[in-house]
Amino acid sequence: MTSGASPAKGPVPALVASVVPLVPAWRVDRAFDYELRGELVGRVVVGSLVRVRLGHRNVRGIVVEASRRQVDRELEPILALVVDEPLAPPPLDDLIRWMARRYASPLGAAFRRVVPPRVRGVRRAPEPIVGGPPPARIRAYEGGEALVAAVENRRSGAWSLQCLPGEDRGELIAELVAAAGKAPEGAALVAVPEVRYGSSVLAALEDHFPDLARVDSSTSDADRARAWIQMARGHGLGAGGRAALLAPSPNLALIVVDEEHHPTYKEDRSPRFDGRRVALERARLQGAACVLMSPTPSLESSYGALKRELGSVRPSRAARRAARPVVELAEFDEGRAVSHLLHERIKESLHSGARVALLSPASGFARALWCAHCRRSVRCPRCEAGVFLEGSGRDMRCRRCGWHGPAPTSCPACNSDELRHMGAGSERLADQVARSFPRSSVRRMDPSVLEATGGPPPEGDVYVTTWIGTKVALRPEVSLVAVLNADSLIRRPDFRAAEQAHHALAAMSEWAGPAVQGGRLVIQTAEPGHHAIQAVVRADPGFFVERELELRAELGYPPFADLVKIAAHGPRRADLIDEATRTCRRLGASVLGPIELRAEDSEMSGLECLIKCADAEKVAEGLRGILAAMPAKSHLRVDVDPR
Repeated sequence: MTSGASPAKGPVPALVASVVPLVPAWRVDRAFDYELRGELVGRVVVGSLVRVRLGHRNVRGIVVEASRRQVDRELEPILALVVDEPLAPPPLDDLIRWMARRYASPLGAAFRRVVPPRVRGVRRAPEPIVGGPPPARIRAYEGGEALVAAVENRRSGAWSLQCLPGEDRGELIAELVAAAGKAPEGAALVAVPEVRYGSSVLAALEDHFPDLARVDSSTSDADRARAWIQMARGHGLGAGGRAALLAPSPNLALIVVDEEHHPTYKEDRSPRFDGRRVALERARLQGAACVLMSPTPSLESSYGALKRELGSVRPSRAARRAARPVVELAEFDEGRAVSHLLHERIKESLHSGARVALLSPASGFARALWCAHCRRSVRCPRCEAGVFLEGSGRDMRCRRCGWHGPAPTSCPACNSDELRHMGAGSERLADQVARSFPRSSVRRMDPSVLEATGGPPPEGDVYVTTWIGTKVALRPEVSLVAVLNADSLIRRPDFRAAEQAHHALAAMSEWAGPAVQGGRLVIQTAEPGHHAIQAVVRADPGFFVERELELRAELGYPPFADLVKIAAHGPRRADLIDEATRTCRRLGASVLGPIELRAEDSEMSGLECLIKCADAEKVAEGLRGILAAMPAKSHLRVDVDPR
């Protein structure tokens, strides 16, 4: 680990700092040695952000080791200490190295994650956690007493907290934060998904803890940098999006991941980390409690709780049932997006002055087929995944294994010729509803509308929404919620489709509210017996978990295996994907694919494989050599724990 310095006359003692340059390139994927001199001696420590000379330019870097030792050459000096507070102190530096290993990332790219934009000194003194509500809500849960005791006494461990539908999660988290404040020097980090659309959790935390350090994208770069440095100085409470999980808090007692099932905890830039795994690993390294919180926990968390690897905190069965709305299942009517039953329910609600929300599968148009005779969707003949229509609708393709072929003219299961396209997009649906109920105002709530308006839509009588309607901060108050096509959620070409459908259906049930307050949920489906639907009807998440785990075990998907997605682009893409898959097989992994990733520019087209393995970190380590030696104009993307 040396810099490009001139040889010395012989071994001499020196104060040496090993520095990882914050350069996201494989050619500098290591630490370089620099000498500590003058006034920097005693100020630069492991985790410090410094400025150094690398080649012909000055760059920033993180110190990963500092010691006095013999050197046989004259070392370049560290030029400056950028900020007094260490941004990656032990054991946070170990977490960053673990991220680089598991997610096949250069060290420089990983360490950049702990450096906020526009780093400057902060004069404001850090504040401990003070006050907050007593843990009355948490203690009402089964297992709640044990969780509160673990947080107050700063006992390390991981917990799955399945909160009650409709429960104020901001208040629950505030209770946990207050408990962390009772631990010696206890600090807490809270992560929430999709902060850009607002967060009721962050609003509740700011009400209880005015000194909350916000480290999310809704604040300015300068404010975020100030909050980041405050956390490094020992501030008691920080919160934000997935980036908050890497805030440099040295005295963590608690990490809370709100809505832990949410896909936005997966980073799409290198290192492409899964925020839940990072939270669990950080809590282990720092001896903190990690609480994965959701009304519908991820299957991985549920499995961990079943195996007692995670502590389990759950509402009682009676409480779950009291919180559910009236749930009705409706069959599709020929050629209509809104069935006769649902049409009547909408009319009744509007007549009584109540508002309605309709969940459409997507913003666009239908991309799958189902049989009106046997009520089954068309599936891949090779791997049984859902398949989607391409282009004009004459061909079908499987995103899981790469199979493609002509769209059938009759049902493969029963030979009926009654095949139908599944669903209508939100724009088309909003038009249909507006024509059916001309006296009612119909508002769309999909990403394109929200981006254009910069916030929730204006008040209306009927809201037509997509997945974004599952975001609590955006939900207007309604009494009738309808899912137009649950089958299009369940049968998407993704092994997580049933799980994500269950999350969406449960969120719609929560939006409708309890039956005693007039809440009603209508689910249109051709598969009323599917476990994702029945779990919502029964208000029993365990019913879904038990059956979905059986299917995952049979097919070898998480939580029973690790996944790695590999994509190659550029003129050498075939060679890259071949070398990568041979490496994976040599390490004992199985390979699905490759499938072709099409693009208008042939140079941007690619090949993609899905790797199933027992240890993703081992596979990622095996692929580092290929990543470091990539040919010019070609690119290999390695995505561990893909979502």
